[in-house]
Amino acid sequence: MSFNFIIILWFLFVITPILLKYFKSDPNKYWPDVKTLLDYVFRKVPKINSEVEYYAFRLVLVFAICLLYLSLKLEDSEVYSDTFIPTFIQILCLLNFAYLSYLMSDELFDTFWNSTISLFSFFFIFTLASGIINFILVETDWTIIWMNRRTLIVGPNFISQFGDEIWRLWPPFYLLMILLGAGYGTLGEDKKKFLIPYGIFCIVLLVALGYNAAYDSESKSGAIVSGPDSTWGTTYKYHIFDDTSEFPEGWEERTFDDGVWKSGKTPFGNNNLLIEETGKTIKQRTTWESNSTEGSGAYLILRKNFTIEDKSKILGATLKLAYPNYHAAYLNNQNIEDCLDEKSDCNYNNPDYWNREYDIEWDLLDEGPNTLVLVGQDDLSEGHDNMTWLDTELRLKISNQGFDATKALLYMAGAFMFGLLSFFCVHYYCQNSEEYIINYIQSILINLAIISFLVMIFLLDPPGEYEDDYFWNAEDLLGTGVKPAAWGGLVLNLIFATAALVVGFGMGIALAFGRRSNLPVFWMPSVGVIETIRSGPLVAWLFFAQILVPDLLNPVWEADIASRVILVLSLFFGCYLAEVLRGGLQAVPHGQYEAATALGLTPIQTKLQIELPQAIRTTLPAIVSMMIGMLKDTSLVYFFGIYDAFRVAKDLPAQWDFIGQHEQSLLFVGMIFWGLSFYLSKVSRRIEKNLGLTHEGGGDVT
Repeated sequence: MSFNFIIILWFLFVITPILLKYFKSDPNKYWPDVKTLLDYVFRKVPKINSEVEYYAFRLVLVFAICLLYLSLKLEDSEVYSDTFIPTFIQILCLLNFAYLSYLMSDELFDTFWNSTISLFSFFFIFTLASGIINFILVETDWTIIWMNRRTLIVGPNFISQFGDEIWRLWPPFYLLMILLGAGYGTLGEDKKKFLIPYGIFCIVLLVALGYNAAYDSESKSGAIVSGPDSTWGTTYKYHIFDDTSEFPEGWEERTFDDGVWKSGKTPFGNNNLLIEETGKTIKQRTTWESNSTEGSGAYLILRKNFTIEDKSKILGATLKLAYPNYHAAYLNNQNIEDCLDEKSDCNYNNPDYWNREYDIEWDLLDEGPNTLVLVGQDDLSEGHDNMTWLDTELRLKISNQGFDATKALLYMAGAFMFGLLSFFCVHYYCQNSEEYIINYIQSILINLAIISFLVMIFLLDPPGEYEDDYFWNAEDLLGTGVKPAAWGGLVLNLIFATAALVVGFGMGIALAFGRRSNLPVFWMPSVGVIETIRSGPLVAWLFFAQILVPDLLNPVWEADIASRVILVLSLFFGCYLAEVLRGGLQAVPHGQYEAATALGLTPIQTKLQIELPQAIRTTLPAIVSMMIGMLKDTSLVYFFGIYDAFRVAKDLPAQWDFIGQHEQSLLFVGMIFWGLSFYLSKVSRRIEKNLGLTHEGGGDVT
């Protein structure tokens, strides 16, 4: 959809009706405006019941977006790009959007300025959505993400340097899903509000983990037999066999011994050319000249051995052949095709270069040694050119999965089932419970979440440097773990953010009350810490943690880099949180303190049970914004060589198969962070709704 089209619509159905009305040239209002035009087009469409309008609107919107994607996909297709089909589907898409605007025409097109803003806003939003869908779902090759999905999540060290240590993350993941299900169960809401998004979440993760497709890898599957392009017409003089009877028995098998060939009549491969040509490599466009000057149907054999290290990472192979007349191909003693001796049903002459292409099934390949044998045959008639070329490219179809996902899928499905079970149990218990019981269960879940985090740290890096330090360091138990310096990926960002939020929240509460204290021993250090930390940017304090903190803490505490980063992030978050909470504490009426004193509560009980909850309730939106900011700020550890998600995304395009594909990896990590931030925002809104902060006057609900 072009900008000129929007200008024409705006002029015809927004400007023109205004001008006709101003000059009184259309007293009967024959010329329609946008609202009248939409009513004329869609007035015969049945009205939507108000009870289902909410769902119908979203259904039409999703259908329109699907049509937009389909039109862009067909437009990019070589088959349909020159047809009318993409344009027709885009027209259907625009009709769906027009129908949505018809449903809201009273709000969108009631005045001149509303009509103008609506038309141009739709154009910019439609253009932006088209560009995003076209880039993400049509043009971009996401193989770099699929091939490195585990590396982006857990970093490179968990799956390479220290062996496969991902098993250490499965118990924390199970605990996370159980706590997630139980937490939603305490809300006592309709089950569908949890089950539908939870089901979508589970399906997306299972598909992302189990998706498997082949891709053409230059580094893992170079052309077997043929080399890179070379000068046209390179010729090797060669003794070519006049009859298949001269072939030794078992010539197409891998166990065949080169020594049984007659002198000067050996197949190519493993330095078996004639003596003066030994060591040369077949390249594309290589020709073979026999000793005969007449067309005799002479045969040429090429043989190549290759090895497959890990067959589980391969989905099959593709074999391309280029030949002048007749040929045959064998792989591991299995006949791929036999077109020798004037079998014209499979002989294709005058190709661009490659005559035929074959899909080799996974079962025909063997883990370990494999043998590819090719037979070429000259033209059988006299007087024809008896030059023979026989080129091939066999490329393995490398799996973009890169690992066996069977166990991982079972483990993940089990975690989802545990999360679902915990939701049903807690939901059933809390749906008719008193509020104080629900609050008690929620406090238990918060404590369990903290314990689960500590369990995860213990599993990742259990105390002990050697296997005989503690009993859990035994090789058949936890071992010595993975040191924090080797952690990486998105998991590392989440560890940093979670630890900083938990520790920083405690620091922020202490600093907030300390700054409000009348005792200099409390307020002076609090003011000093807050103002000092807030006076510098976070990246400067991270450099401080990297360079100076080890000198300050040794030998009292030999803190690793992860602990130092968590310490700095916690202090930074705590200082800003202290100022936010201090504003909330100042808003608590003094009568609350007096009432607590009259009830006999101690000052600490008053602060923690009366003042602090009200301050958090008042400042909750600001606190959630700070939490989201802290999650994104964890990406700054990239500057210190720590393999967080952004560092991994930055290094992935250095792989040979993905040189220069920076946009895909960085965009993917950015979308993950956006998704996590959006989820935190939705959780915040849910909490605000439960606290009665959605509308003014919500204190009665609270």
